[in-house]
Amino acid sequence: MLSFFNANTQKYDYIWLLGDDSNSNPDFAGMIFDFFSGDLEIYSEFRPVPLRQVNASLCDSLGNILFYTNGISIRNANHEIMENGYGLNPGFFFDLYEEDGYVLTQGAIALLQPESDSIAFLFHMDVDVNEDFTDSYSNFIYYSLIDLSQNDGLGAVTEKNTILIDQHLDKGKLTAVKHANGRDWWIMARLFGVNEYPTLLLTPNGIENIRIQNSGMPVPSGSLGQAIFSPDGSKYVHVNLHGARGTPIDVSIFDFDRCTGQLYNPIQFSYVDSAACLGAAISPNSRFLYVSSWIKVYQYDLWAADIEASRITVAE
Repeated sequence: MLSFFNANTQKYDYIWLLGDDSNSNPDFAGMIFDFFSGDLEIYSEFRPVPLRQVNASLCDSLGNILFYTNGISIRNANHEIMENGYGLNPGFFFDLYEEDGYVLTQGAIALLQPESDSIAFLFHMDVDVNEDFTDSYSNFIYYSLIDLSQNDGLGAVTEKNTILIDQHLDKGKLTAVKHANGRDWWIMARLFGVNEYPTLLLTPNGIENIRIQNSGMPVPSGSLGQAIFSPDGSKYVHVNLHGARGTPIDVSIFDFDRCTGQLYNPIQFSYVDSAACLGAAISPNSRFLYVSSWIKVYQYDLWAADIEASRITVAE
């Protein structure tokens, strides 16, 4: 499944880039998910960079691609490495995935700074493992700053790998939603092994209001899964897989205050399926939550008095 965040009526998220590069085999191509016409169009594109799990991109207000990243480098609209755009997320996993693109679901988000059409923030996360390779997590939330006015509009990276959060975090699950003022952005992730959520605000002044809030719920174990906001910003959902096939899948649902950035009214339940849960999405009207397992897609009604009991199977 794919996730998205509410970008209102602008076209900053109209182009999604995914898939392989064409370097090793000219028959291979990447994919483009294009929402410009109002209906999703999917087509192929030959390009020199693979986009696997990290595939954040940003368009201008007309829906034209400005830049994108695979977690290793930042590429401009011509698919060239942007000035100072190489070397994101330094460390062992950068070296391991340098040729193939960083492997981290929801590992990056690109946002224009509010009230600017030339300054963009790329928020991104690394991957690390413990000494005996039994668990993996992120160590940092970084940001890199991009000035799109430089190099005749192709941009330049003016800050890179600046650390915002220096704690063990759940891998990926980095997501964003508009503030209630319709201008600013809330960005959220989750710490590893605890039910605490780093929350920060992007405003015309830059990054503000960095804090970590505690949900007060039991701590799910494991770090695979997905986190999403509903399109109207009223709900935050965190789906977490304990481990291998047949282990519990935790679904955590919160109300979210877009004025304060606060999570409240937590609901948590678990279920066991035959295999891994790797995706979650919410319907455009913000009512229905969809979570996937290996062969099934379940629907939950977020407006129901008993959300857990509302589950139905919608695909298998």
